[in-house]
Amino acid sequence: MRKLLRRFYCDDTGVSAVEFALIAAFILVPLMLGASELGYRTWAKHQFEDSAQAGIDYAIVKQCVSATSCGFDAAGMQTAVQTATSLGTKVTIAPTSGCGANYYCFGCPGASGVTLSATSANCANGGTSGTYAALTATYSYTPLFQACGDFLPSSLCSNAPITWTVTAVARVF
Repeated sequence: MRKLLRRFYCDDTGVSAVEFALIAAFILVPLMLGASELGYRTWAKHQFEDSAQAGIDYAIVKQCVSATSCGFDAAGMQTAVQTATSLGTKVTIAPTSGCGANYYCFGCPGASGVTLSATSANCANGGTSGTYAALTATYSYTPLFQACGDFLPSSLCSNAPITWTVTAVARVF
């Protein structure tokens, strides 16, 4: 009996399979989960940005007939944004702060939207003044894996949804 136990104790065949199983459980699985989250986040970000672009594309197609009269409205722009991608009604839009309550205004383009201008002269930043369509799109992204089981700090693995916001501007007249 001792001889049999000693033989099992000294036998090292299959050790690499056990080691691989341990490695896979503690290293490969978290790597796969992280790669899945990264891929989903990238896909969702692209879908969100495409939705905002669809709203501006809608405004470009509908055009403005003058500096103060455009052929698109808030409902049409919202529909264009929400039907452009599979995110649907999760993407909401609002007028940019520079245009007041409208999705278009006359002014100069800037980093944060449109700066209102009463003249038709060139803008201070070198851009061309005109009628601009602008919108601010918002999407609340919920991670696939909302909790890391308290293994990581909340700054790296948040339980709360992340709100993305993008402002899109295009000259339409």
